[in-house]
Amino acid sequence: MKKFPLNSRNTKFFGRTLFINDKLWLIHSASGCEFTFTGRKLSLSIGCDIDAYKNGLRCNKPRVAVLCNGRPVVKKVIDELCENFSIISSDSVVTKTIRIVKLSEAAFSLACVSDAVIDDDAVIFPTPRNSLKIEFIGDSITCGYGVDDCNSQSEFATEAENAMKSYAYVASGILGADYSLFSYSGYGLISGYTGDGKRNTRELIMPWYETVGFSYSSVDGQKTQDLPWDFNNSPSDIVVVNIGTNDNSFCTFDKSRYNEFEDAYLKFLRSVRRCEKNALIICTIGTITQEPMPYIENAVRRMNDQRIKTLLLPQQDGTLGFGSNWHPSEDTHLAAGEVLADFIASVTGQ
Repeated sequence: MKKFPLNSRNTKFFGRTLFINDKLWLIHSASGCEFTFTGRKLSLSIGCDIDAYKNGLRCNKPRVAVLCNGRPVVKKVIDELCENFSIISSDSVVTKTIRIVKLSEAAFSLACVSDAVIDDDAVIFPTPRNSLKIEFIGDSITCGYGVDDCNSQSEFATEAENAMKSYAYVASGILGADYSLFSYSGYGLISGYTGDGKRNTRELIMPWYETVGFSYSSVDGQKTQDLPWDFNNSPSDIVVVNIGTNDNSFCTFDKSRYNEFEDAYLKFLRSVRRCEKNALIICTIGTITQEPMPYIENAVRRMNDQRIKTLLLPQQDGTLGFGSNWHPSEDTHLAAGEVLADFIASVTGQ
């Protein structure tokens, strides 16, 4: 048996990840890696970050899945700094596609993938890149918040998050696209979620978009929000912006606030266009609320950019159930993902 580092030469990385000191750090929802394994034995070491470990709250630790030929063989919250998983154990040589995916979001914890352990004759090589890459910018809906919990009264927990069931993952799968998610539960442009009308400035997404991303955790003592993200390294063909649901909780207390939201949305679109110069940008909302859509459409008109489109997603009505805290269910995400994929296909001819 031998240790085998999972690096960019032998593994396809997807999403906003970091490779530091021979370890792959999974930062955002649905970030991870994929490779083809040929051999008899494969085990993986996956751990949570030191901050989450010391915090001790299981509801804030990273949730991770490992898939073998598309079938989940591991799906759990990572409680320890290092947990070992036997993925393949065969008497004969087999060839399998292995995908490691972080199911939970960046804010509360990070996941670390160390060396693989394989038999001496085994080989690992990256799966090919797809011809289309989509980045999704969003809030809890994009994260897949609460999708694995059918109790609408439940509060937040990373163990109920599953980005692989989000509309973003669904749409990417239908289109055969690589993807990246940049999403935070409760975050907005002028205010994060508020239940009393007071502005929530603690949960704003715009300050972190051009960084690896915000997290209360750190990578070897380094804060991810202090690290710039290199958009030129892997530019997106399409950027889907699904922001405004949490701003709406602030704006409904005073309708004049929608004008501020519109201005902030325009400013954010300019930032996205500066970073993703050639991408088609799709501005969408609707799963939980559709109220901000006219202001989003106004911001898009003010951009005067023919490569920016708008799409209103179908609003949940309870017929397909709910996830925790009244968030979209798996079936709602599936329906929204199909609508988005159809729209992208119609616009791009995919």
